[in-house]
Amino acid sequence: MIPANAPEFSVGVALRAEGADTYRAFVRGTLSEGWEKGIFMAAVAGRSEKQPVLPVAVQLVPRPDNEYNPKAISVAAPLSVGGTDHERHLGYMYDRNLVSLGGPLRGLAAVSDRPVGCHALVEIREVDDHGDDWDEEFGDCLLVQGGRRRYAVDSLRLRLPWWEDLQVMTVAYARKARPDLIMPFIGHWTSYSEGARDELLGRTDQKEFPVTLRAENGTLLACYEDLESVLVPSGRDFFDRTLRRVQELGGTATARAEEHQGALKVFVEDNAPSGEH
Repeated sequence: MIPANAPEFSVGVALRAEGADTYRAFVRGTLSEGWEKGIFMAAVAGRSEKQPVLPVAVQLVPRPDNEYNPKAISVAAPLSVGGTDHERHLGYMYDRNLVSLGGPLRGLAAVSDRPVGCHALVEIREVDDHGDDWDEEFGDCLLVQGGRRRYAVDSLRLRLPWWEDLQVMTVAYARKARPDLIMPFIGHWTSYSEGARDELLGRTDQKEFPVTLRAENGTLLACYEDLESVLVPSGRDFFDRTLRRVQELGGTATARAEEHQGALKVFVEDNAPSGEH
């Protein structure tokens, strides 16, 4: 289970119509007798006014089968609900949040032998049964009874750590599970060796694939089978920390890469020059 951040820093979930029934069933399933005692007040999404929220746990599932975005991450009900990841799907993380959080989350899912759990909040509103605009305001919302009060169930939010903390946590976990693996946080482009791109495309049709990083004579190479690409230093040496890590591992490590518009995009953990922290 990923440690929870403060409610005010939670991020939203894109709930779509196709997952509406599953979301309603999931919320109903979390409501045991006396569930309303777990409600607390919190300010979320930059709102100054606090509102009632209900803490729940969900699962984060990378979805490379997503045609719109192969790097999408699904928010699903936990395994205890039963069914496949697809059947438990509630919604997706927003692309804007995947920019910083997607790499660590996908990396964590790749190295973990257990589901990636996440603390979440269900936003709820107290319902006035005598309101004149009840149908217009609440429409198809799920209504639940908690003690003497009635609530309308709204959106879902994830209590994920700051991206820096999430990266540190993911690296620490990966060092134990897969010490040879370089986590795919930051992508950098490099040119192919002559003829390597055509040869690569003839060997794999995968958008993203594993590569072996090799440290040789102070140079870092990205290799797919016998094909090589030199990770060339720039004004800021993006790969010097990675080179040092590969050297510590005995000269080789595993990373992720993708073919991107005629260049090789290699993903590394850290792009700061060795003199920076």
